[in-house]
Amino acid sequence: MMRAITLRHVKPHRQRASSYTPFYTRHFSSSAPAVSSSAPAVNDQHFIYNRNLVQTRDYEAYAIGLLHPQTVQPSYFALRALHVEIASIQAKESAVAAMRLKWWYDAIQILYSPSNNATSSGQNSVAVKSNPTILGLDQAIQSHNLTQRFLERMVETRMGDLEKGSNGRFDTVQDMISFFERTNSTLLFLDLECCGVIDEEADKVANCIGIASGVVNMIRSIGCGNVGIPRDLIDKHGVKEEYIDDPTKLIDGEDPEARRAIRDAVQDMAMIAGNYLSHARAHQGDVPSDGKSAMLSAVSALRYLERLESVDYDVMQEKVRIVENTDALDGRFWRLQHMLYLGRAHWTGVF
Repeated sequence: MMRAITLRHVKPHRQRASSYTPFYTRHFSSSAPAVSSSAPAVNDQHFIYNRNLVQTRDYEAYAIGLLHPQTVQPSYFALRALHVEIASIQAKESAVAAMRLKWWYDAIQILYSPSNNATSSGQNSVAVKSNPTILGLDQAIQSHNLTQRFLERMVETRMGDLEKGSNGRFDTVQDMISFFERTNSTLLFLDLECCGVIDEEADKVANCIGIASGVVNMIRSIGCGNVGIPRDLIDKHGVKEEYIDDPTKLIDGEDPEARRAIRDAVQDMAMIAGNYLSHARAHQGDVPSDGKSAMLSAVSALRYLERLESVDYDVMQEKVRIVENTDALDGRFWRLQHMLYLGRAHWTGVF
């Protein structure tokens, strides 16, 4: 019988809690980048485009963006739009996917090139001038002096994943954690920079939240029919090969043993995410007030894990899968509740 956990009382792994350091080393300057005090013009077409893209493709991130300071929102939505764009590139046609990722990487290089930024007329910048996400990133870089290697890392990591042919299927739990450190966590570092926060302790909290939210999204993908379980957990719990490509075959409960194997693997993943979130919660007081809005993705992860725990980690349960269906009444109610939880975390500064 599996041991249930209560997320609000989960203790992080002792070694990680006592000697925790992020995988990167940031070179801190004496002062944080200044945040513009003027609100963005409402007719900035690239801002509107990026905001609408995130609203359509990642509503939870959109809701978080609305709670950012108005002066930060154009930069936030540009970063989130980039994340949505590169995360949606699939490896089904690897050559095309590689070209698309290379385009985004080259565009970032152009933005940081003194002679070929997005506002120049150089030949190399022609391809990026018409892209609203790139234009938004250019504005964000100029406004907040965003760290170039963070933007590059987000794309490079997915390029490396594509080269390995894994397409989001990780061999080990550690591979999964490293991937989300270099993608989700890095995105939060950039979010902090947009908020004018460059702080080592805040980065540590953001790193934990980024990993946890990535793992939770992998769990959520399982209920939608995608493979989100690392290979070492598949082997550990004896998940049958016939259900790896389409776990939703288990929804009708025709193979209770196979469903239990996936549930055990999901519980292991939930424990990993819960440990990182517990560490983030314990140290959220170290995050400067200006950076609190960058931590709000922890709310989404915590809410989902609490619901998953309530069904004993059976990700195929309708109560869990319904949160992805915004056409259903329960799905819309989940979204409404989520806005309330986000609002409370935003106003109290505690998630």
